[in-house]
Amino acid sequence: MRGDRRASFVVRVVQAGPGRVSGVIERVATGAKEAFTSVESIGGVIAQMLKREPDAAGEATGPMPASSPPRPKKAMRRPT
Repeated sequence: MRGDRRASFVVRVVQAGPGRVSGVIERVATGAKEAFTSVESIGGVIAQMLKREPDAAGEATGPMPASSPPRPKKAMRRPT
């Protein structure tokens, strides 16, 4: 569909005991990270991160949390 944009996230989960999880969701394009403390909260965290969707100039349209600065781009490794 026109106007649709894909967003990729990495979800890192730590099982903290029976029925307890926590972790971090990272937005691949920006490196922004948000913590979560339950499986049920993952969707809400992603929804909040999407509200901070970068605009055409690459700037976030909403507030970015102070604890998750964008990560620097890594250089591509050459095959050996």
